[in-house]
Order: sequence, then structure tokens, then C-alpha cells
Amino acid sequence: MKKITIKDVAREAGVSVTLVSFVMNAKKGPDGRLDCPVNAETAKRVLSVARKLGYRRNVAAASLRSGRSNTIAVIPTDISNKFFAGISRYIEDKAYAYGYTVLFGSSDESAQRLDSVMDTVLAYNIDGIIVAPVAGGESAIQKAIDLNVPVVLLDRDIESMDAAGKVLLNDVEAGRMATGLLLENGCRSIEMVSYKLDISSLQEREEGYRQTMKEKGLEAKVHYTDYTNAENDLLDIIKDVVSRGVDGLFIPTYSLSAWAMSAMKKLNVVSPDDLALVAFDESDVYNLYSTTVAHIVQPLKELGEKSVDLLHAMIENLPCQKTVILNPTLVEGGSAVKKK
Repeated sequence: MKKITIKDVAREAGVSVTLVSFVMNAKKGPDGRLDCPVNAETAKRVLSVARKLGYRRNVAAASLRSGRSNTIAVIPTDISNKFFAGISRYIEDKAYAYGYTVLFGSSDESAQRLDSVMDTVLAYNIDGIIVAPVAGGESAIQKAIDLNVPVVLLDRDIESMDAAGKVLLNDVEAGRMATGLLLENGCRSIEMVSYKLDISSLQEREEGYRQTMKEKGLEAKVHYTDYTNAENDLLDIIKDVVSRGVDGLFIPTYSLSAWAMSAMKKLNVVSPDDLALVAFDESDVYNLYSTTVAHIVQPLKELGEKSVDLLHAMIENLPCQKTVILNPTLVEGGSAVKKK
């Protein structure tokens, strides 16, 4: 079967090869229109003819000619994680509006895996990268920056990486809000559970917790668990805090919140009667709990869309604010009310 070429499309549409090239290589603007110097009706006719003939654009060849692939890469730590799954949907939709195809690859909280994924996506001549940094992953991200590939750090910061764009949550405020709610509801012995991960988001949520406890003259205590052993560790942690009379617990991630609530159910620990709780992120799982669950909400849509907006601006060399910090919100619930 004869391969349909751009010349065939031009002949059938009654236009020049150059005009067809403009249309087929154009990116879509935020309003969904093609960003090219071609009349809208003519562009529509060209696209219709291309579809009818079965023309397929040679992306690799076009990329070599233009230096652009109209493709970006998104590297979360775990695409199955509820936070990153939700945010990736918004990223993909926003990227499509700009005319980008999105490649996804998880790092699994491994610097070595991040390095491997980074090498793979860079080989595709991608136009930019949105990445959630992992502990020890600075050199992998620096590879892209050294190749002049625009990079946006999502959710987690690397302070020394000034060349990267950054879209972050005000994590210190998130820690303060969660701890403050427990304090307002009468808790005084408040502890926190976190991962042993050297990442800014968790460190800053812990900082917010510690600051708020210190301001009230109260002792702070953080329990740390490994990312892969949280389920078992949470059982021991919940047993420990209840036995010592701790009356409030701040859980700074959704996965830890889910494991903590599961452990409490297995141990017949009732919130807030036995232990008040503030969780993180939104989940339908919270609706199955015995009481309404107080939790911190991250603006997933804003985080996803603004990361693409910033990356697009960097790709196109447009003026932009390279660091965007968004605020969390607090959803109050019965789980945060101190036991009587």
C-alpha cells in the first residue's frame, strides 16, 4: 500500500506543501485553535483531507527539522499514588490544550530509577519535563537542565536548583493548619507520623507542626517509617501513642493516612474518642470511616495546570514567574475533636 505523503495531502486539498506543513506541525493554543498563519477554514479542510487519506505525520522527522517534538515528560514518584494519579490527569488535559503529547514514567522514590527514566525521556527529544524530585535525584534532573531542556519541579523543591521552574504547596502552612486544628479542639499531646524521606514537602510539613507546638510550649514528637514498611509500622505506632495517652495525631500524606486509619480499625481505636486525627488529601475512603475525617486538601487542579503553564512559558521563552507556591485548605471533621 502506497504511503501517503504531505504532497498527496497538498494535491488533494489544492494547497501548497508549505501550507500543509504549517497546519500539520502547528500546536494548539489554550483555546484549542491551531497556532499557525493559515486561515481557519483552510486549516480545517487540510486536516479533513489528511484524515480522509490516512496521512500520518512523521514526528521524528518533524522533530529533527524543527528542534521540537511537541512532547513533554512527567515523572512522578508513583503514578498509582492517589495524589500523583489525580494531578497527572490535570497535567495531561492542560498539556493537550497546548498541543503537547505527554510521556509518563514513575521514579518509585529511587534516584537510580529516576536517572534511568530521565535518560529514556531525554532520548525522545522532549520539549520539557515536569518532575517530582526524589532524595538523591539532583544529578538526574541536572542532566536535563544541562541539555537546556526546561524543567519544572512539582510538589517538592530543590533549593539549589535555580534554573528549574517550581510549582509547590505551602507545606509549612499545611503543617501549621493541621496542628492548629487539633490544638483548637483541645488536644495538647499531639504527635506526627512521617516517612524517612529526604524531601522538602515532608520536611516542611514537619517544620509547620514543630513550630506550632513550640509556640504553645508543647513537646513535639515525630514517628518515622519506611516507605515500603508503613503498614506494619503504623500498627506499632498507633498502639504506642494510645498506650501513652497521646490525644492527637497529624498524618502528612494520603498513603500514611490510609495506613493509620486501617491500623486504628484493626486495633479498635476509635477517632476521636481514643485518638483525634488530621489526615492529608481527599479520598472516598474517608467516607467509610466511623466519623467525618478532618484533612488537609492540596489544590490538585491548580498544581497540575500551573505546572504545565509554567513549563510551556519556559519552552516558549515567555516571561514568567518561575516559582509558584499554592495554599492548602483545611476541611474540618469530627476526627479532630479531642476525646471528652
